[in-house]
Amino acid sequence: MSYRATLTGRALSQFRDLIGDQDAYRPLMERILQLAESPWDAWPVAAAGDEPAHRQVEFGEHGLLSFRVDDQAETLTIFSILWAG
Repeated sequence: MSYRATLTGRALSQFRDLIGDQDAYRPLMERILQLAESPWDAWPVAAAGDEPAHRQVEFGEHGLLSFRVDDQAETLTIFSILWAG
């Protein structure tokens, strides 16, 4: 099963800011493609049981991606992209 990734709100503008930076863009896209195949391969944002669908994962050497998994719709909704590089 492959999930569809979508960007929402702040993540959309953060994504646009990274498009021209190959040091950030390439590892971000690689991580999103990996998550599309294994969306639960990330750590939960909240304490276990509170909101297990909200997850975070690192990308590249300086990035953090926050998203929500929806198994019913088979989507990943990315709501924050942090790049500190």
